[in-house]
Amino acid sequence: MKFQLLASFVLLASSSLVAAAPLEERAAPPVPYFSGFNLGANKPDGSCKTQANWEQEFKKIRSWSTNTKDKFNSIKIFSTNDCNALANAAPAAIATGTTIWAGIWPSTPEKFNAEKAALEAQLKKYQSTGNKWLMGINVGSEALYRKEIDPKVLAQYIYDIKGMTQIAYKATHVPVGSADTWTSWVDGRNKPVIDASDVILMNAFPYWQGVEVEAGLRTFQEAINRTKNVIGPNKPFVVGETGWPSAGPNFQKAIACKSCLQKYYTNVACWLQKQSYGWYWFSGFDEPKRESEIERNFGIAWYGQTPKVNFTCPK
Repeated sequence: MKFQLLASFVLLASSSLVAAAPLEERAAPPVPYFSGFNLGANKPDGSCKTQANWEQEFKKIRSWSTNTKDKFNSIKIFSTNDCNALANAAPAAIATGTTIWAGIWPSTPEKFNAEKAALEAQLKKYQSTGNKWLMGINVGSEALYRKEIDPKVLAQYIYDIKGMTQIAYKATHVPVGSADTWTSWVDGRNKPVIDASDVILMNAFPYWQGVEVEAGLRTFQEAINRTKNVIGPNKPFVVGETGWPSAGPNFQKAIACKSCLQKYYTNVACWLQKQSYGWYWFSGFDEPKRESEIERNFGIAWYGQTPKVNFTCPK
């Protein structure tokens, strides 16, 4: 189905068409300030996390909070379907007072449908509670950066998930958008995705821009400013991913080291705590089963869950 700027119908999980008010006439759900971490669905040995694993990790991360504003009580996951992630994480979130930002992979129609079905199962299961555990949804995680999907198709998928979530299951508080690199958001070819989204999640890694950690905050702020200049002042904005590796190969002037991670966290996270938009750090824990050495070392904590940094911000 082709979605126009005024989409009168949304495609629901049952593949039936349901009449709805034009999505663009509906005000986007507000996105309050929050802070948290990205988490993968696998344990350090590569096996899938259980509900108990998710619950333990949520509690551990909340214990890192050092102030009343940043409770670290929101978690972003990359898939609803892989490892039954959402089915296990949702009840863990409810049990611990944590919220989840759920990612949906749109790489193929088959994968999108599987992810959508996994999301729908939890929306249906917890509909009577208002699904307050669900903070937001991003359809795609750097899918535009990898050029694995046409922007117009991704926009259609976003409308689809918005219709299912906000209309069919009445979770009107849940914003739906996409997560991508700041370079993707400033690319005019991706405007259909911005237009379809309630919220834009920006991923920015000064490490991958090859700058010294001392220039990390300035480089990060430039990415935010350029993204917000494109999406406009009225489009809700969230930092979907940022971080610095504690070990691994250097990249141009960027050095991967534990002290660099501490400096980047102190400069960037402590600055973010003074802003009005939400942010997710990448990531909560090291993931030793990731393919590349550098990707294995982006955790704010070792895989044994001991933090690598001091979370206290200067006053």
